Amino acid sequence: MEIVGVRKVNYGKVKALVDVRTSEGFVIRGFRVVEGENGLFVGMPSERTRTGKYVDMVKIDNPHLKEMLEELILEKFRK
Repeated sequence: MEIVGVRKVNYGKVKALVDVRTSEGFVIRGFRVVEGENGLFVGMPSERTRTGKYVDMVKIDNPHLKEMLEELILEKFRK
């Protein structure tokens, strides 16, 4: 996996929008770097439904893969 785009923003608690390319060539857009109560964390790409709720568009079932992706995104954001 590689980070193909980091756009630093200031949308309240959202500090950056990040795009990731997998080794298979898929590009997933819309990961968010968010300032939470306990520091920075990575939010999954989401979409607003007709009822106004937000639902994640990406779900990572493998905890090791999720941790690796979060570390990669936060490292790139801090540079």
